[in-house]
Amino acid sequence: MERKCYAKINLTLDSLKKREDGYHEIDSIMTRINLFDELIIKRNNENKFNYIASKDDICDIKDNLIYKVWDILKDRVESFGVDVKLIKNIPVAAGLAGGSTDAAEMIKALNELWDLNMTRDEMMDIGKRLGADIPFFFLESNARARGIGEKLTSFSNKLKMKILLINDGTAISSAFVYKRLKDYGTIDTERIIKGLEEGKTEVIKDFRNVMEDVIYENFTHLLEIRNRLLDLGAENALVSGSGASIFAVFLEDKALEKAYHTLKYDYQRVLKVGLVDD
Repeated sequence: MERKCYAKINLTLDSLKKREDGYHEIDSIMTRINLFDELIIKRNNENKFNYIASKDDICDIKDNLIYKVWDILKDRVESFGVDVKLIKNIPVAAGLAGGSTDAAEMIKALNELWDLNMTRDEMMDIGKRLGADIPFFFLESNARARGIGEKLTSFSNKLKMKILLINDGTAISSAFVYKRLKDYGTIDTERIIKGLEEGKTEVIKDFRNVMEDVIYENFTHLLEIRNRLLDLGAENALVSGSGASIFAVFLEDKALEKAYHTLKYDYQRVLKVGLVDD
């Protein structure tokens, strides 16, 4: 069984407040892009979890979200051995939810492989136990995410946006950014969603991530990337999640191609990507 694990970007990301448990209440617009990891799963007769790690997958196996999914679900079946291979294409610690999307697809895959007959809501509940971003990937649509990311509302995006994604290899810890965050509740998410639903291009200028002040202050080279993208004709350019990937939004192929060919040899990853959901 093979599954595509699509990355996400945050068209907006607002932090509303810090909770007593240390988590931050957010309000964000999330959408999937066609950059994906490849998850390959098959049964084995050993009742073991055999994992072929990607070169980018350096964590202890028991900290791996794919393993954690298997560990949670294995007691539901008698024969629970699986061989898992992950081909990692999404950069790690990059604000693209690579680990979260892998976990979501692992839940879907085991639900099918083991005939668990879980509903979408049941799968989302399992995902929520492992990470706030994971439930989003069960919607398979654009969504507004609230709470700590688990309260989701789907919507339709009518804008045909073209995306250039840049990742220069910088890895940023979410905890590093959230600890220094000072900007709260400044984005009119409702109005931006309405604009996307109506196909109004002017709302692109309002895409914003409140994490950026912290990120650009501490990683000034990322601000330089953003400014280069704007100088090359992007309608907007911003950090996804807590970084460190930067994506630029274009409306015209000509401007996108110019930016791509200007920058493609300057950074580790420069990718033209499309939106998966409309």
